[in-house]
Amino acid sequence: MSPFESPTSSSTQTTARRSRSPILVTGMPRSGTTWLARQLAYSQGTALTGREPMNPRGNQYGLGHTLPGWSRLTSPTPKQRRLLRLAYRGLLPSVYSRYGLRQWAAPLPWTRIVVKDPFAVLSVPAVVEATAATVVLVYRHPGAILSSYRRMGWTPDLAEIATILPVGPPCPDLDEVDPVVDEMGRFWDALHRAALEDVAATPGVLVVSHEDLASGGTEALARLTAACDLTPKTQPAAPSRSAASATDASENTGASETRLHNFNRKPTEVAHAWRTRVTDAEVAVLEHHAAATLETLDRVKMPLLT
Repeated sequence: MSPFESPTSSSTQTTARRSRSPILVTGMPRSGTTWLARQLAYSQGTALTGREPMNPRGNQYGLGHTLPGWSRLTSPTPKQRRLLRLAYRGLLPSVYSRYGLRQWAAPLPWTRIVVKDPFAVLSVPAVVEATAATVVLVYRHPGAILSSYRRMGWTPDLAEIATILPVGPPCPDLDEVDPVVDEMGRFWDALHRAALEDVAATPGVLVVSHEDLASGGTEALARLTAACDLTPKTQPAAPSRSAASATDASENTGASETRLHNFNRKPTEVAHAWRTRVTDAEVAVLEHHAAATLETLDRVKMPLLT
């Protein structure tokens, strides 16, 4: 049940809808969406297509190349609605990729499709309206995102999202930190504030903490799997290959430094490792922007730890 729902809103009708609906795993990039989508797709009767339908970067699909960049869809065009429905039914081979699972089963009418798409994080109501998807929103501390962006050589798309979202002003004191840290704090906060607005207006969204999943291991994952009305087919991933490893390749080997996904790190390593790579001054700037939003996320998240 979403933390935004009343206790009585988790009805038989909602359960029945989830038992048939596709599942969208979203959150800002480097939040663990790939790993989490793969874990859910180990369940019975599922398939993970792998590629992000709304990703506009490079040679990605960008919803049939109708999205020029970060987008906040409120009224999708007929073409966009049709492509969303096809993608979330497993009928769009353009969104299959090497990160998928059991794609051969995706077109079968009884298969539940798992979609991972960080770029859908600003369009949750539109996606749900078009596809009836069950949405899982995963979030990480902005310091963890900053660390992962640095490893990949990425920078926040602050100027791009500022054209579609309100973005807070810069931190007044940046003498001790790289301005990119300030941009990350503003970027993270703008994305998650918008996502929280949409979650509050969209019944049934499950908000989960990446750190809780990484710390809680298979028990935490089992709780989320059950909330999605999924039945595990195999043991999710052994603890040594569990949570968050999709977001951080090993920082200990040069060959892995810019690798997009690595599924072999221990969850306990990943949950807190970013704190050794982000300074106290940088955390202070990040939390200057993000503290209130992070507190709200922590308050409304699904309880995964005992």
